[in-house]
Amino acid sequence: MTTPESRLPRYVTLIRHAETQANAALQWQGSMNAPLSERGLDQMDRLGKRVAQWKPSRVVASDLDRTLITASVFDDVQPDPQWREFDVGAWEGMRSDQIRVEFPGQLEALMAGEDVVLGGAERLSDFNVRIVDAFDSLVASMDDGDEVVVVSHGGAIWALITHVLGQTGRSAALIPSHNTAVSRVRIDDEGEAQLSVFNDGSHLDVLPTQFGPQGSVVSLFRHGQTEGNVACRWQGRSDSPLTELGMWQVAEASQVSPSLDSLFTSPLGRTVATAEILGRPHGVTPLADAGLVEMSFGSWENMTTAEAAAADPALFDEIYGRGIDAKRGRDGESFGDAGVRMLEAVARIAESSAESEIGVVSHGASIRAYVTELVGLGFAERNRFPIPRNSSMSRVVYDGDRAVLAGYNVAPHLD
Repeated sequence: MTTPESRLPRYVTLIRHAETQANAALQWQGSMNAPLSERGLDQMDRLGKRVAQWKPSRVVASDLDRTLITASVFDDVQPDPQWREFDVGAWEGMRSDQIRVEFPGQLEALMAGEDVVLGGAERLSDFNVRIVDAFDSLVASMDDGDEVVVVSHGGAIWALITHVLGQTGRSAALIPSHNTAVSRVRIDDEGEAQLSVFNDGSHLDVLPTQFGPQGSVVSLFRHGQTEGNVACRWQGRSDSPLTELGMWQVAEASQVSPSLDSLFTSPLGRTVATAEILGRPHGVTPLADAGLVEMSFGSWENMTTAEAAAADPALFDEIYGRGIDAKRGRDGESFGDAGVRMLEAVARIAESSAESEIGVVSHGASIRAYVTELVGLGFAERNRFPIPRNSSMSRVVYDGDRAVLAGYNVAPHLD
């Protein structure tokens, strides 16, 4: 038996169903059943190959046809109607442009996060409660270390992820999950949930998005493992070479990344080395940009956590005990300052680059600060996202002045 100190985290892995003919036609489905499209069948085949060696504790699926068929890549699937998509009533089978004509203002209200009754059927707040209840019941039934796979729908996954991020009822800066994409929620020993992976569709050759902005995509990569990472040091603006494992991680990441048209990097040695390995298969030469540098830890640079706490106990408690986002080491950067700096740097790169696929190589703290700022969270909410793994990829879609998160901490080569 495990003690509270040794309890293992639990995981709920969320997978959206494969593309249906209604998805391909940009129709709202709700509770209606539509057959998988040709692309959906290909997605399902690719998903099946990806999960062939997975051994989840359980597999649960919405009881609608499209989810049960997709979930058949696993054995012993348990249908659960609580994980159904929202009931959109009169909107079923309609495209968004038709809804805007026949139900003026309703779709716009939904996209703004208002509590609307979808097509005269299910109220959005009731739907959110249903999905959160399904999640809470599932988590309560799990043992330490369990991983349960849930195959569900775009709206249902959206509802749960916005709940995990504390953004239920808000217009969140996220795109809906790709068909068959994988997201992962980690539940710690105190029952706190964290979005550890978001929208990993790396097994697909095309990442279709039925809803959400279309535009340039920035893929943010964290550098490979360094000697400083192995020693658990807060590297900040100080530097440390990549380990052999770190170089392997980046080489593997380059094989699963999208084809990059351009590549930008923090000027620090570990990111430049990462960018050179990452850019080689894509034939792109990285350009250094000082705005992408790691968060400064000031006088705490290159210390371990214990050393930083001992060096300035009052400041350490202020930041990590009381949640006040002060400058690290008193002369470094705050988390919020790093997020704003990164937000400005990445937006400038996206605006100045005419390419559709842009790569950016940066650092763990800076990427997490950037994503936290992008989706509208603060320092106190930062742990709703983990620090991204070495060589992982996070993706953001830029459409004019609007930017939305399209993926986080994606690293199939590390799974």
